[in-house]
Parts: sequence; C-alpha cells; structure tokens
Amino acid sequence: MRGETRPMDRRRGRTGLLAGAAALALILSGATPALAAGTTEAPVPADCADLAGFEFESTVITAAETVPAGELVNRGVPIGEHCLVTGHMNERTSEVDGERYAIGFEMRLPSEWSGQYLYQANGGMDGSVVPATGGVGGGESGLQMGMAVISSDAGHTGAQNPSFGLDPQARLDYGYQAVGTLTPMAKAMVTDHYGKGPEFSYMTGGSNGGRHTMIGASRYTEDYDGFLALAPGFNLPQAATAQLWGAQQWDSVATSEDLNTALTQGERVVLANAILEQCDGLDGLEDGMVLDGTGCQEIFSVAEHVPTCEADRDGSCLSEDQKGVVTKVFAGATTSAGEEIYSSFPYDPGIVSGGWGFWKFFAPIQLDSTAVGYVFSAPPFAPPMNALRDFVMDLDVDEANASIYAVSDQYTESAMEFMTPPDLEYQDLKASGGKMMVIHGASDGVFSMEDTATWYRELEDANGGDASDFVQFYEVPGMDHVSGGPATDQHDALAALVDWVEAGEQPDSLKAWVNPDNTELPADWSKDRSRPLCAYPEVAVYVEGDPEEAASFECQGAPGEPADFTDNTDPETWFYEPVRWMQLTGLSMGYVDGSYGVRRDITRGESLAFLYRYSGEPTVEDGTTFSDIRTDHEFHDAISWAEALDITQGYADGTFKPTRDVTRGEFASFLYRTAAPEPAEGPAPVFPDVPEGNAHREAISWLAAEELVTGYSTGEFRPGQPITRAEVAKVIHGLDQRPTD
Repeated sequence: MRGETRPMDRRRGRTGLLAGAAALALILSGATPALAAGTTEAPVPADCADLAGFEFESTVITAAETVPAGELVNRGVPIGEHCLVTGHMNERTSEVDGERYAIGFEMRLPSEWSGQYLYQANGGMDGSVVPATGGVGGGESGLQMGMAVISSDAGHTGAQNPSFGLDPQARLDYGYQAVGTLTPMAKAMVTDHYGKGPEFSYMTGGSNGGRHTMIGASRYTEDYDGFLALAPGFNLPQAATAQLWGAQQWDSVATSEDLNTALTQGERVVLANAILEQCDGLDGLEDGMVLDGTGCQEIFSVAEHVPTCEADRDGSCLSEDQKGVVTKVFAGATTSAGEEIYSSFPYDPGIVSGGWGFWKFFAPIQLDSTAVGYVFSAPPFAPPMNALRDFVMDLDVDEANASIYAVSDQYTESAMEFMTPPDLEYQDLKASGGKMMVIHGASDGVFSMEDTATWYRELEDANGGDASDFVQFYEVPGMDHVSGGPATDQHDALAALVDWVEAGEQPDSLKAWVNPDNTELPADWSKDRSRPLCAYPEVAVYVEGDPEEAASFECQGAPGEPADFTDNTDPETWFYEPVRWMQLTGLSMGYVDGSYGVRRDITRGESLAFLYRYSGEPTVEDGTTFSDIRTDHEFHDAISWAEALDITQGYADGTFKPTRDVTRGEFASFLYRTAAPEPAEGPAPVFPDVPEGNAHREAISWLAAEELVTGYSTGEFRPGQPITRAEVAKVIHGLDQRPTD
C-alpha cells in the first residue's frame, strides 16, 4: 500500500556489539599481543635462517629470511618483526598437459608469537601466493595479532590459469586438497620454530577463500578451532554457471557488445533510489542504508516501484524490457525447464558500486567463462581464450549446468563435489566444539547473500532451530563482494572469532564502520559512520541518539510474528483482532512509523490492493486500460486484476483515480464482486438510505445478510461516506471467517 512498509519487530534482541573491541585496542596500541589462553610464557623462536633447513615430506624450502619490524604496515600501524619462509610442496609433472605443478606457499612467523596459527585462504582462481599477513574484514591482520600465518597458490601458478583445470589433480588441489596438504606441514614448521605447536588454529578467507574456509570447516574440522568466511562462494560452480546465464539475459537489452550498456550506471542509480524509497525507513531511520533487507524483499517490486521509460532510455527510467531482465536476473538463474541453477539475489541499493557492475557485466565473459569452461565442466569445454564472448553467448546453459555435476573416467569428482563442502550441516564442527563466523554483503554481484542466508536457515533447521552456538552469520547491507560499496564494510571479525573460541564470548553482533577512503560512500555520510552487524536473522534498528553511531542502533528479534502496529495495541478495541489478522497474514504491512492507520480513510487503490492480496495476487495477462495507471504504478497489478474481473469499471473519463477515498458503497461493491456469491434466495436486509436503484444496493444487502456489516445506530448505511482502514479490515476479516459448507 502507498507508504506502507513491512512492520518492524520492536522486541529487544541479542547484544554483544563490542565483541573483539578489546583485542582491537591492543592491536592498535602497538602493544605485544597477549598469549593465547593457557599459555604460561612466550616461547623463544629459533633463528629464522634455521628454517631454510626445515624438512617435511614432499616439501622444498626456497628461502627463509627475517622481515624487520615496520617493513609491513597495517591500519597505519607497523607490523612486528617476523620470519618469512617460502617454498612448495608436491612438485610433479602432469601426465595430462605436461605442465609442472606444485603447491606454492609462504609462511610468516612472528618473533613475538601469540601461540596461534592461521591459514589464510586466498580468492579468485588462486594461482598466486599473496602476502601471508592474515588481513581480513577491512584490514585486521592475524600476523599483527601475533599469529603464524600461511598463504598458498592452491597448487598452480597464475600463468596456468585457467588451463590448470585440464589436470585432474590440479582441480582437486584447487578445490580442497591443497589445504589438507599444507596444514600438517605448517603446524610442523610452527613446532620446529617455536618448540611447540599452536594452541589454537584458525582459517579465514574471502570469496573463493571463504569457500576454502567453509570447506575447511567441513573436511578439516579436527585441524582447526575457528573459521571466518567472508562472501563465501561455497556453491561456486553453480554461481559461475548462473553468471553465464545472466550474461545472456543482459545481452538481450544491451545496446552494444559491452554488457554495461544493459544497465548503465545512471540506470543503476535509478534502481537503487527506488529501493531506498521503499525500504530505507524500515529500520527506523532514513540514512541511505537498508538494514532490514528481509523486509525489503517482501515489499519492493521492480515492476511497481521503478520508473518506466515512456520513450527512449535517457538514464532516468528503465524500459519494460530492462525491468523484465532485472527481475529475471535477481530471481535467479534457471534451466530451460525452469529448474533452479543458483540462488536469487536480494535487492539492495549497493548495486551502484563499481564492483557490482564488474561482476555482472565483465566477469561473466572474462572470468566465469573460463572457470566453467576449463575447471568446472567434465570433460572441459576448454573454449578458445580469444573467443570467450562467443562461447558465453552461444553456450547451451542446460548443458553447462549438467556438466558441473558430471564425472568421467579422467575426472572422477564433479565440480560440485570437489568445490563444495561435503557436509553443510557441519555436524563434525558442532561435535568438536569448533566455531564458524560467516559474513556476506547484500550487494555481492557474484555470490548471492540469499544463497548464504538460505544455507544458514537450513543449518538452523538441522540443529533444532538454532545453530548460533557454533555458527554465526552476519549480513552487511550495501556491501559489494567481500568489501566496498556504500556500506560499513570494516570490522574486527577475526578478533571476535578469537574471543569466541578462546574466551567463550559469543559474537552476537559486531561493530562495523566505513572505510573513509572508500570513494563510493555517499557525500552526506560521516567518515566515522558505524553500524552493528547483527547475527542473522536479527536486524539493526535505530533506537535513539547520533544516527552515525552504531550505539544508536539495536539488534532486534528475528522476523516472524511482528509486534503490534503502534496504533493497534489494545485487544479490547473492536478493530484489534481484524487489524492484527491483516498484519499477520501480510495483507497489510503498515506505515513507516509502525502504524496501521486505523482511523485513516482508505483510498480506492489501497482497497483494491487489500482485496488483490486476499485473493492470492493472481497473475493477469493484460495490464489495465485506465489512463491514470501507468505500468510502474504501485497498484498496477491489483487494479489490472480488478478491471479484468469487472470488480471495477472506473470512471466515464477512462480513469480510475486511485488516490481518491473509496466510499462505503464502493467498497461494498468491490468486495461483493470479489467474493462473487450466489444470488440470495430470500429477502436481504436493506437500509433506508440505500433505496431501489442505488448502484450498490445489491452488494450492501449481501453484506448485511452475511452479517459483515450492521450499519449505524440510526439504521443508516451511509454509502457515500468514506470508509476507514479499520472498517475495511473488519469486513475482510469477517469475510474470511465466514463458515463454509
């Protein structure tokens, strides 16, 4: 309904906003990291140069050198002295493509060790050994916290991307085996250098590194105590296939071979503004952020809320074809038979970010094409590298989707086997006492946050409705893939994970803040803006105080049975039960201020929207003919439905006048035609002010016969008087509660 929003649950939720803050303060102070729990004294490391002679099965050490304090900096704070060791494992020559393969790695071991070890899982297609600093979630560094950190290329070099997918073993190393190979070696190196093994072991990464981490929590549970996964592509083969399907959809509305022309930056701003207009206030504050993403998905409609171009595209609207493609892409990729390939995506204003455009328009051609073509298909499609666009546009998506589940004599594990966690219910993790935190941005353009939320809901179902004692999930409004976008994307999740694992401090919320150097932040946002990231399914709601401060927000209870509308709290009133019923059934979502509007007169458009929802929102093939109802009107579908069923004929001038108050007589006719009852067999009650010849007499008589209305104490019905929203709720509720044969 016009101005309506999904009601907010005002119950006080879980707290814990400052989890990890103490650890962060210690880091930023430059003080020596605290010893891990149970450690009595700091071990004295051996000379760094001694690690050049470190021996482990199938391992070659190529260098071991001391990195002085301050050579690396994190958050403007120097990282302490540490030992850098480089090497590789399992060197071999492939029998398939003749290439030399090995699992390259580097490990950094701090001189002042905390007793902790961290596996840093890297993103993309891997292929390079990035610095093993343990930076994650906006820059916090495991190395700076005193952890010994390892990083690897997952078994192939950048020059071998993507052709490494031709080698079956390289596929498996990339999928999961490199982690299993490196872990015992890394722990042995820690023991060799410090004279004792790690007391606590962690694993973290973003994107493909988040996938590695979630696989680690499933396959290598006994080797690690805590896992932190950011934007995890745990269904990566499905997501990559969906990207190719998406490219074909975008191409249908692109004006050139550049897919960016399918939805230009200006048009993305139009879409984002429409989302904000409908959803910004759901969390109690209009601040350019949609903190209640779940509520937003329930009320936002591209068809209704995004302006439609009346002529050519000019950047201020979307064409009907564009709106159709946007709706289709966000609904999720499907096969030609309508079977789901991958998840839907949530609508979020962060789609304005450059990263979102990169993943939607550039990556499918240049990245996902090769991932599917070389690594995820069995046998590989192996498209020519100079004809990737043709490969994507000519691809049979059904065939590609089938291939990610396929095996052959040579490729004995399908992509969905070697790339995904074998147990997404994480029973071994729970049994071991391990902990996992998962963080995902709402405007991730490649791995859908909704896919992660769906997984977490299923995880909770598998654990009696609550998995929060060993897995916590956090949604980041506005955030792009891993970081970026108009979002509070900086957080100290690694410190919070340590607190959870080692001190039992469950991180029910995290404090997150903006990166002041993020050029995608709106100009009117404070460079110090912070927000709480709430443990799913709670959402942050503004309570009071400085709107730029996280402390002014509260994590509130899971969406479910909502709190009463603010003007419908007294069960003794005649309208309480019907208005509450309207709320619980989703027929009404209330207004931004949390009210229903019990005493407000209802408009013609709003009344038909109620009846349309009550009827199950049936699909109507043709739009309305009323001249004042555009296709992007918020009640277009409801009015089209009503016109198609002759519930309304509008006015003689061809208009419907949706904002005009509906009268009691008009609404009686709307409801009567909606219910389509059999003609009454006997005389129906009449009212003196509804004489023969009144256009609404038959409808009003039926309402009275069904005891849905009784009229006023004067005996009148007053058909020309406006009807209130509370009265409409009472009548529709009465209709629903009628006994049926």
